Amino acid sequence: MADVLTLSIVRTADGNGLPLPSYDSQYHVGLNLAAAVASAMRLESGDRVYIPVGFAIGIPDGYCGYMVSAPEMARTQGLIVLDAPRLISPADRDPLFLLLQNVSSHQVVLHRGDIVAQLVVQPVLQVCWNDLTDSEKIMGRTTQEKDELIDTLSDKSIESDKMVSGKRVYKDPRHRFEEAKDDKNA
Repeated sequence: MADVLTLSIVRTADGNGLPLPSYDSQYHVGLNLAAAVASAMRLESGDRVYIPVGFAIGIPDGYCGYMVSAPEMARTQGLIVLDAPRLISPADRDPLFLLLQNVSSHQVVLHRGDIVAQLVVQPVLQVCWNDLTDSEKIMGRTTQEKDELIDTLSDKSIESDKMVSGKRVYKDPRHRFEEAKDDKNA
């Protein structure tokens, strides 16, 4: 069984009576998201609509969520999440909505509780750039040599909090700002 992450969830008025997002089985990675529409909606071919999923969630720091099309609904009905993968970051606390589009050639009827999307939650890393554009290591090399050098550097850049060209590179970029503040106060 995979590790478990506990998320905070708050139902909205649209979500009353609908089940919480859940997995089809322990082997699935997408939580099913139900349409929290008040009544049946008819979507003609090409129609787009925003619909609520009936809740807001709290994603913790170090994680993100992606809302993607539900495979069964996309395959059988042609209903997709138009802006998929829709990113949910730790800063997002508003009720969740989906932008759906009927990409089929026929009308689709969407009912309350239909599984229309899935939510995938995963850990993420903060990125810190090591800009080598004008460095002596890159200048004057062929494209192939540059690619090989970048591959070599990429293999070594997995380490955190290290020295590069005499400068400390931090895994967490917020440390840079703290260091800059300390330098100004000195």
